[in-house]
Amino acid sequence: MSDPFREYDAAYLLGALSPGDRRAFEEHLAGCPECAASVATLAGVPGVLAVLPQEWALEPQAPNLMPKLAREAERRERRTKRRALITAAAAVATAVVASVGLLMPRDGQPHEQPGQVVSLAQLVTTKLHAKVRIVDEPWGTTIQTTCMYDRSPSSSTRARGYALFVTDSRGEVTQVATWSASPGSIATPTATTKLPRGEIRVLDIRSTESGRVLLKASL
Repeated sequence: MSDPFREYDAAYLLGALSPGDRRAFEEHLAGCPECAASVATLAGVPGVLAVLPQEWALEPQAPNLMPKLAREAERRERRTKRRALITAAAAVATAVVASVGLLMPRDGQPHEQPGQVVSLAQLVTTKLHAKVRIVDEPWGTTIQTTCMYDRSPSSSTRARGYALFVTDSRGEVTQVATWSASPGSIATPTATTKLPRGEIRVLDIRSTESGRVLLKASL
């Protein structure tokens, strides 16, 4: 008998499942090593989407996005070429929805996932403010970031680049997401890591131009 949850992995990682389907899939993951391994293999896909230029997500046909995501999906065992293209197409569609900052479940209401909410403290004078929602997953952790860039009369209109870094319990530092923001904008990048929440010690946001740490939170 075929596994009815076999096609849920990409939609689950990208937040496209309804609350009911998400709960059912998470219960299924606890007893299905094959689906759990599939989710772990695709865990980096949201991070790949986060580093792509936003205009790619808004184009009807993103020129280089499909091949990159297809190659990622093709590494998985027991998946056909058709399955890889379906996964890539689902990722592109979800990226377009994420570009407006909102995913709507089937009931038509915004769904806020459970998790630990942490505000990052400013280490330098900056117009940047951010908070993160840290969500436990069967394969690791999802980090949902809300980053606000205040506007002032003297603000430049130039977009600036930022990156989210994770420091684990061994002191290893890993970049998990990048994005750009201009004054008056709100960015909502989502990152994933195989680290359990209990192994994450520090989250910080840095300027991709200078490398300077702007915001930081210790867990």
